[in-house]
Amino acid sequence: MKRAYKLGCIVLGVFFMSAYPLVASKFYTYMLIEIMIFAILAVSYFLLLGNTGLLSVGHAAYFGVGVYCTALSLIHLPKLPVPVAMLVGTLCGFLTGLAIGALLLRLSKIYFTFSTLAFGQMLWAIAWKARSVTGGDDGLSGWSSRQISLPILGSFGLGNLTFLYYFVAVIAVMSIIACWLFTRTPLGNTLSSVKSNTQRVDFMGINIKAAKLMVFTFSAMIAALAGSLFVLFKRMASPDFIDMFLSFDVVVMNVIGGYTSFAGPIVGSVVYVLLVEYLSSFIERWQLVLGAFFVCLLLFYPGGVVGMFNQIAKRIVRPMRVVE
Repeated sequence: MKRAYKLGCIVLGVFFMSAYPLVASKFYTYMLIEIMIFAILAVSYFLLLGNTGLLSVGHAAYFGVGVYCTALSLIHLPKLPVPVAMLVGTLCGFLTGLAIGALLLRLSKIYFTFSTLAFGQMLWAIAWKARSVTGGDDGLSGWSSRQISLPILGSFGLGNLTFLYYFVAVIAVMSIIACWLFTRTPLGNTLSSVKSNTQRVDFMGINIKAAKLMVFTFSAMIAALAGSLFVLFKRMASPDFIDMFLSFDVVVMNVIGGYTSFAGPIVGSVVYVLLVEYLSSFIERWQLVLGAFFVCLLLFYPGGVVGMFNQIAKRIVRPMRVVE
């Protein structure tokens, strides 16, 4: 019964995702693209906080590395195919995560957390001050006319919103599946054990620092991939894509959705983007309303939106079982 239910949900989800840009307006298509990109970023952060217990507040740094490295590749290498430029941005995020992780994972608890913030702000300062390279506060642009060439399918412009939707959707699904499979690997199970009881895992002879470095690097790579998609979507690069406020937004997405389950960051990204879009349209002080919602959620449903629905489902199912 559960398998049939899951299969039905998958089929319904595929149908919805496939038909969405054909029936939705440009505004709502634009919004869903943004949600999918932030879902990739939120899931990459879940690998650190939810799966491993590493609280980072500088995760936007790797997102920003993906943004700027992809943008610089598109600007300075005009003949470079767009997918290859995305690969460059993703690999740069991987290398940045490897270098920073090798330094920071020597620390623990609050020292690790504040060190991630320091490195994130350092990269933001570079993006802001290195005007000759990054454009400073003016940002970078100039690739809006680029084409994405795909085998068999042909070439499509970045301004083609419908194509961009499907392009982002395919990469988002593949990225999220890759992250889910990562949590199911022996390494992913080891990291879950590290979160629960570090000393016991250490007694088993497992190299905890190496395991944490692997997940930290993989998480940074997925975040950089999200950044490379975001720069194609926005068709510009800005220091706003690397600052600490975006890092805090990623944490909020995970907490809103519920970082104890894999679906949590995905649900959190949907709720967060929708709230920001609609609240900012109707309410001038929308941050106050969003903050009140966040506090109430933490007070009454610490497990997030996913935890809230799980509790409601249990309350409905229990009386039905008693009646049977």
